[in-house]
Amino acid sequence: MLDIPWNKIIMDEFTSLACLTDEETQILKQWTSGWSIAKIAMQHGMSTRTVDRIIKRLRERYDAVQIYTPL
Repeated sequence: MLDIPWNKIIMDEFTSLACLTDEETQILKQWTSGWSIAKIAMQHGMSTRTVDRIIKRLRERYDAVQIYTPL
């Protein structure tokens, strides 16, 4: 997922197709911006393991909705 050229268009398309929550959207934006897992966890007040699980879920959702978009 990190090798995807994330930009506003792709981010908006993925957010709408995958029905992401606000928290998932924020974590995705921070993660693709280069934030460390520990920094994201501290920002959201959660454990690094929880952030890892959310990122894993985002990867699965991306793979699931990727077939529905030409982007």
